[in-house]
Amino acid sequence: MAEYKTEFRSPFTVAGLATRTSNSRPDQIGALWQEFYGRNVLAQIPNKKSDDVFSVYIDYESDHTGPYTLIIGCEVEGGAVVSEGLVKKKIPGAKFAVFDANGKQPDTLISTWLKIPGMNLGRTFSGDFDLYKNELGKTQPDVRVFVAIE
Repeated sequence: MAEYKTEFRSPFTVAGLATRTSNSRPDQIGALWQEFYGRNVLAQIPNKKSDDVFSVYIDYESDHTGPYTLIIGCEVEGGAVVSEGLVKKKIPGAKFAVFDANGKQPDTLISTWLKIPGMNLGRTFSGDFDLYKNELGKTQPDVRVFVAIE
C-alpha cells in the first residue's frame, strides 16, 4: 500500500476553472487541464498567494464513484474578486492523509489515486486536492495528494 503521513490544514480559498465531473470521465478532467494551460488561466487569477496549482475535488455527490466538482486553480485571499469565467471556492479545513506523487505525470498521480479507494482511510469526502508546488529552478513541480479523513 501507498505510504502517507497526516497533516491538518486550515480552510483556504481556491480560484480557477471548474467543471462537474466524475472519475468515469477522465476526458473531462484532461479537457479542464488543457483549458487551464491553453487559456493561461494561471496569469488571470487575481490576488493569488503563489503560482502553486491546486486540483480540488469537492462537492461530492456521494463518494469517489459519484459526481463531484473539479476546480483547477490557485490559492487566493478569501475576499478576492475573480474575473468572469472563473470560480472561487472555500476548501474546508480538515485532517488529511498526504501522499507524495512525484515522478512522471500524470502517470504517478493516477497510480496514487487508484490505490486510495482500497485503503481504509476513513475518508470524509469534504474536499480533497492535489498540490503542484512550483519552485524556481525545478523542471517539474512536486506533487502531493491530500485526502480528507476523519
